[in-house]
This record gives sequence, C-alpha cells and structure tokens, in this order.
Amino acid sequence: MSPPLSIHRVVVVSLFLPYTASFDIGKDKEYKYSRPVDINLTVPKPNLIEGLAAKRADGPASPIQQVEDPINKLFPSKVPTTPPQTLTSLTQPRSRAQNSGIDKKLSPSISSFTRKRRVSIDSSNIFAEAPWTIEPCTQGNIGLQNAINSVAHNLTKRVWVGTLGMPTDTLTDKTRVDIRAKLTTEYDSIPVIVPDHDFEGHYNQFCKQVLWPTFHYVLPDNPKKQIQEDEDTSWKHYVALNQHFADTITENYQPGDIIWINDYHLLLVPGMIRKKLPNAMIGFFLHIPFPSSEIFRCLPVRKELLEGVLGADLIGFQTYSFARHFLQTCSRILSSILETTPKGIQLENNFVSVGIFPIGIDIQALNDKRKDPEVLEWIEVLGEKYNGKKLVVARDKLDYVKGVRQKMLAFETFLTMHPEWQGKVVLIQVALSTTEQNELQSQVSDVVARINSKFSNLAYQPVVYLHKDITFSQYLALLSTADVCLITSLRDGMNLTSHEYVVCQETKHRPLILSEFAGTYGSFGAAIRINPWDYQECANAIHEALIISDEEATTKWKELYAYASLNSAQHWTENFVSELEKVHSDMQRRFSIHIPHLNPRSFLGDFRNSQKRLFLLDYDGTLAAYEKAPNTNNSTKRLVDLLTRLTSDSRNVVYVMSGRTSDSLEEQLGEVPNLGMSAENGSYLKLIGGKWENLFTDLDMSWKEQVNEIFEYYTERTPGSLIEKKNLSIVWHYRTADNSNYG
Repeated sequence: MSPPLSIHRVVVVSLFLPYTASFDIGKDKEYKYSRPVDINLTVPKPNLIEGLAAKRADGPASPIQQVEDPINKLFPSKVPTTPPQTLTSLTQPRSRAQNSGIDKKLSPSISSFTRKRRVSIDSSNIFAEAPWTIEPCTQGNIGLQNAINSVAHNLTKRVWVGTLGMPTDTLTDKTRVDIRAKLTTEYDSIPVIVPDHDFEGHYNQFCKQVLWPTFHYVLPDNPKKQIQEDEDTSWKHYVALNQHFADTITENYQPGDIIWINDYHLLLVPGMIRKKLPNAMIGFFLHIPFPSSEIFRCLPVRKELLEGVLGADLIGFQTYSFARHFLQTCSRILSSILETTPKGIQLENNFVSVGIFPIGIDIQALNDKRKDPEVLEWIEVLGEKYNGKKLVVARDKLDYVKGVRQKMLAFETFLTMHPEWQGKVVLIQVALSTTEQNELQSQVSDVVARINSKFSNLAYQPVVYLHKDITFSQYLALLSTADVCLITSLRDGMNLTSHEYVVCQETKHRPLILSEFAGTYGSFGAAIRINPWDYQECANAIHEALIISDEEATTKWKELYAYASLNSAQHWTENFVSELEKVHSDMQRRFSIHIPHLNPRSFLGDFRNSQKRLFLLDYDGTLAAYEKAPNTNNSTKRLVDLLTRLTSDSRNVVYVMSGRTSDSLEEQLGEVPNLGMSAENGSYLKLIGGKWENLFTDLDMSWKEQVNEIFEYYTERTPGSLIEKKNLSIVWHYRTADNSNYG
C-alpha cells in the first residue's frame, strides 16, 4: 500500500459542497406554497433564490429548439424526474463539468426559475416538519470533486467546506443544526450557512455579472455602477460571503490543516484567514482564466481582490499565460507593497509562490464508465443512424465565451468551400443552458436554421442542434462515435472535453480540432489548432481532419493520449498538495531565521555603562523619508537637533551613510558637530573633525558616457523617470514614473 499523499488533513474549500439537503414537503403544502401571485418582480431578471418554492412540472420541460430535428427522438431525456413534492437546490442549469461526473447516481432535479413571487405561508413550519435527506449536489465544480475523489484513498483525511447550494433562510435553527451535524459526521463536509440575500448578491450579481465576464475578457458596460450602485451593493455581498467562509474555516481549523481554496468566488478568503491564522497552510487555485492587467485593472475593487488572494502560500493557475498575467497585474497595481519574481511575489513579511497546475481527468474512472452497457448501446444506435456519414461533435455551454456561434459560421463556411462534403458530414452540437445573460440563443438558432435550409434535403440535415443536455452515457457514445471533435472556445480555463474525447477515441483515433484560446491549447500540440475567429481556417481544419490518413491520425492520438495520461486528475491533486506543503515549509524555515529583537532592559543597562558607542545610521529611508526626486533638501531642523544631542556625548561615535553626493549630504547635515559621514555609498568619507576624501581616485570613468546614453533612451520612454549624475556613479530613478503603464 502506497504511503498517504499527506499526513495532514486536507480542507477543500469550494462555493458548493458535493452534497445538499432535499426536502419532501408533501403535495398539498407544495401547491399552496408555490401558488403564484400576479406581482411583477422589481429586478430585471429572475432572482436566484426565488426558485426555492417554484412548482415543478409533471414531466421534463421540452427543449428550446428553434430547428426541430430527428435527433430529438434519438436522444430522449433519460434523466429521472423528481416528483412534484420534492424541493431541492438552487435554480442553476448544469454545466458540462457537472454532467461529466463519473458517479452514475444523479442528484435531485432542480426547480425552474419563475418571474412571479410565491405566496409565503408559514414556510418555517413546513420545513421544520418536512423530512429531508442528504443527496449529491448537481452544482459546483464536478471536475474538482472528481479529482479529489480520485485520490481520496491516498489522503489521511479530507474535508469539504462549502454552501448547500440551496436557500436556507426558511430553515429553522434546529433543521440547520441537524443538517450540519449529519454532513459533518457522515459526509466529511462542513456547510457554510449564509443569508440568502448575501448568496444572491455574491453569486448571481457580482460573480456572474462582474467577475465572470471580466475574467473572460468581456467588460461589463459599467462595472463601477454595478458594484457601487447603492449601499446594498453586490460587492458588499461578495465580501460578506467570503467572510462567512473564512469564519467557518477558522472555527473548524486544526493545526497542520492544508486549506485549499478554489476559484474566483472566494478570492478574498485567503487574506481573511491569514489575518486570523498567520501560520496556516493556505493554497488557492483559479480554475478559470486570469485576464491581462489591461482588463483586470478596470475593476474598481482590483486592489482588494489581489490583496485577498495574496494571503495564500501558493497560488495555482491552469496555464503559464494565466500565471504571467497575474504576476504582471500585481506588479502594476500593487508595486508599492510587493516585488514580483518569475517564481512568485515577495511581500514585506512573506513570499507567495505562483505555480502552473493543468487539471486533468480520472482516466480509469472514465474507462469504467465507458464499459457501461448503455454506452455500448448508444454507440450502436449512432453507428446505425449515421452509417456512411462523418460526425463532427461538440458539447458546450451556450455562453458567449464558448464560441458556439463561431463554430456554426465556420461549419457553414466549410460546406460552402467544400461542396463535396455536402450530404456526407453532420455536425451534432449539444448546447447547455447557462445562468449568464447573453443573446446567443437566437443568434445561434438563426445560423443553424440558415445552414439547414441551405444544405438540407429529404434525407440529410447538416446540423443537429440540441439546446438541452444529454445523459452522460449518450455523451460518451457521441465522443466514441465521432470522426472529429470541434472545440472553438473564445476564452477558456481548461477544457476537459478535449481530454475526454481523446480517451473515448481509444479505438478510432480520430483528430481533435482545438481553439488556440482554450487552456489545453499549449499542451495538446498534436491537435489541429485553430483561431475560432478565422472561419476559413476553421473550415480548412475540418476538411483536414476528415481526410487525414489513419497512420497520421493514430500518431497524433498517441501523443494526445500520452499527455492526458500523464497530466491526470490524480497528478493534478497530488502535485498541488505536495507543492503547497513544500512552499509553506520553506517559508516557515526562511522566516524562522531572523535577528532577535533587543531586550530593552538589558540593552539600556549595557548602553549606560559603556565607555564607547558606535552609531552607523542610514540616511534616506531611515533618518529621513524617501523623496520623490534625488538629493531633495527638505527641512531637517528636527533631525539636526537630534543628531547634535547624540554627538554632544563624547562617548558616542556617530556616522551617517548615504547614497547622496557629498555636497548634498554636507548641505543637509554639515552643521552637526562631531559627525562623520559617508557619501555615494562609501565612495566618499568624512571622518569626524576631518574633510571629505575620495576613496577611489584612480578609477576610469569613461564608461559613464555610454551608460548615460542608455539611461536617456529609457528616460524618454518612461514618463516620470530621471537621471541622477554623481561623481563616481550614475543612477536612473523610476520611483516617480507612471507605473500603471509598465511592468
């Protein structure tokens, strides 16, 4: 048996727990509680919390289809429906990651949004009396959950921290205590109970309307207004929810805990924990892209977000470019309090390491799922239905960053440029709903309708567009049957569909077309790479993928599979945890070696009894504050008086050292009696009672002219910088430069 990954408890912190509470409130009470009233909402969109009492339909909702196609009969919804009397978690459509979980057991169904308020009869009594059970939660980062679960056998102890993913204001105190106790004792989970209005403002407003678009290079029309519109702002709720998480973690902290905080919902939590637990081991991983500094600096709360995440010992990113953007952003926005290096960020009393940890999938668990008879059945059905045709498959959230519209336009260009493929190629696009506001649904549907009207015939429909999810078995069957997988992300963290496609192609070895804006792009060198905005390039890539030889396709597949196998979910988890332990241990050792503080009591006694005392005092930054311009001569009357008192004692030998010129230092402190001085960093020395001496009289100073030319070149291009010429040196000062333009 292999040794444990860590001897410490790993506390995995994410917005949503892997579990939630499901209440059975009964049919009659549910009807009364859910009966709508004709009162319009005052907000422009459905409130996330109002899904709590939404009346469930008797059957699954029909998919939103602008173009009806025969595939709807091929892919009937196989997700079990929950009886009307079951209320579960928040109203949030499931993402791709949420449906790619390996566990076959499905979590409870989710209520749909409503734009009408619900009559609130005594809901506290309803939930107090209603029986409840703990069920898997369909929300949250399923990729993270699968990765942690893949190494659960190798962890000494693992604990989850997160919200229930459901409204909690209507729950009684007893119900909350009971739920918390059951999750803690039986599911190794610590729930964070937050007020519903804080969750709504945090998640649905600040995260989804401000952070998510900005991190994906889509700036809100007026982010400052969205954050600071009134006193009850979304930023206030974001801070409040992060504080709830920090408080819960510190209350349950055990010495030695590895605290692993995940994603953009909780950027402030590391700093909040660090204030209460200065020696805690804290890691943070960002699962989505980190934008360039030119985008991030547009956020009004940019400093607060950066300072919050810098409370971690280790900050992880999916790709090198994301890490580089973070370092540059810190350098430009927080240059006064930190210094960046290629390996991390040096703060005054701490060093924050920055690392690259590309997430992967659990290949063994995926292969086990592929052996399911249902998957094999769907592979056979698809093979029969599309016999003789090539399949291009895709599955994305209907989100503006996933490039679904660009994919459709590229496929239309492909059929136009290569008419020989008309009637022979079918694109199956599964489009998942999303909570982000966008107008893509109608735009994509219009393009699909145009393609099908232009290229269809009685026996052929080029695009099968499903605006609904399919079961995981159907998804694996699609990837296994496909001749091409087409990923056209406009901005993505780490698109794990590409990994799943490669594993499912173990038999066929067909090529992958990958957007250069997907996080996987830098790692999957054997994929056919595209710019999703270049429709002709995408069209040519589809053609190339369809005509590629079996030998070349197999060679490319082997390279892709080798990378996916090496960078698995297990490797990602083990690598991050071990690196976090290492950097924290190094930091503890580095800062445990320090010069001890003087004991004032013993020091004063020795000082008073001594016959000679030597004082070596630095000038700029110690005796006097740094000035914006070098050799600035401000009032030094108070300093002169203090030094005069110090030198008046014959037992004291006092020297002031500075990088200033001898003339500048003489002008500042020349009137102090019995004072020795050193100028230009030791090049000039004035002994007590003596005159200035040049200690380096034989130096060749011809180099200064060439160096001055270089400095002038950069001074012209760096507004606010200046050159200081000294007798034995030349200095380029950039302290007053406009740092926001550089870095």
